[in-house]
Amino acid sequence: MKNEKKRISIKFESNVTIYIELDSSLSPNTVKSTLDSLPLEVKINRWGDELYTDRTSIVAIDENPKSEVNLLDVAYWPEGNALCLFYGPTPISKSSDKILPYSPVNIIGKIISKENILDKVKEGSKIIVEIE
Repeated sequence: MKNEKKRISIKFESNVTIYIELDSSLSPNTVKSTLDSLPLEVKINRWGDELYTDRTSIVAIDENPKSEVNLLDVAYWPEGNALCLFYGPTPISKSSDKILPYSPVNIIGKIISKENILDKVKEGSKIIVEIE
């Protein structure tokens, strides 16, 4: 499968929209499953500087799982059937420059919106994820 880059958007209840560029180079099956599941409407939660969704209809197994991620990575968390947005360290990160997910995740893309939205997102608010 060639590496396709597709854009998706996440619209938050707080009238904030962010854009993500999906990258199928690390987890092609997970990206395909994500695209096949869109549009999604789920609730968003916060854990440290990570935003993650409630369980989604996306189904994927571990695919090149990573136990450390980079700033602005977007991942699928197989254990929780959730999408994760990494804006910074989580409660289990040992330092501010190491971002550690709760358990290994499949990297599916990058947040390309420059704005840090953490303070604008209310715990438990609804989001809509769709293809741009």
